[in-house]
Amino acid sequence: MSKHQLCVKRLQKEYLNLVKHPEPLFIAKPLQNNILEWHYLIFGPEETDYHGGVYHGQVIFPLEYPFKAPSILMTTPSGRFETNTRLCLSMTDFHQEQWSNQGVKAILIGLISFMTEDAPGTGSITASKQVRQKYAANSMSFNLKNQTFVKLFPEIITKHKNNTLTVSSLSSSSSSSSSSSSSSLPKQTITNNNNNDNTTVNSNSNRNLKSATRSYLFISTFLLILSFLVYLYLQ
Repeated sequence: MSKHQLCVKRLQKEYLNLVKHPEPLFIAKPLQNNILEWHYLIFGPEETDYHGGVYHGQVIFPLEYPFKAPSILMTTPSGRFETNTRLCLSMTDFHQEQWSNQGVKAILIGLISFMTEDAPGTGSITASKQVRQKYAANSMSFNLKNQTFVKLFPEIITKHKNNTLTVSSLSSSSSSSSSSSSSSLPKQTITNNNNNDNTTVNSNSNRNLKSATRSYLFISTFLLILSFLVYLYLQ
């Protein structure tokens, strides 16, 4: 078996293994027309400045793989690596002397580990926490402009759209509930004010009725007494 055949067979095996046993922090797959060029997505780990980010990049394998190390690049801005630049890591072609026949899984786990540290190296940068968090928040918007990303990872795009719709629906529902609550409050106040006004009117009416009744009784009594006195006088 030639080195090229060995390389292809090894990469095919690794890809099938990743499909059967997916990793939570990354996805990786080769181009359909070039098994030596793999594209990966790293999902920013929790409790890091990259949480929520989706980072797209490439692993370029030599024909001598697995006996020689690949090149690694990152396309999505992260605040940790220069974009589209070969990265100097222990498992890349910068350090062939340290290469130990690692597989794709080990390579990407190593990349994630290095990403969450601040060790220096070719292709590495150290942006502020705020900048990294901003890049994480904008990562999918950036990725969607990349046609290779769109072609290779449609399932991630669908998931992103569904999550966006869910968040939007929840926000709209919350806003509607708040608006309904706010709208009902003045109405309730108006109703209470109306009730208070009605109560005041009824109370005034009752007082007026009692006053009129007392006046009527007084006048009736006065006329009765006056009539009696006139009668006595005439007798």
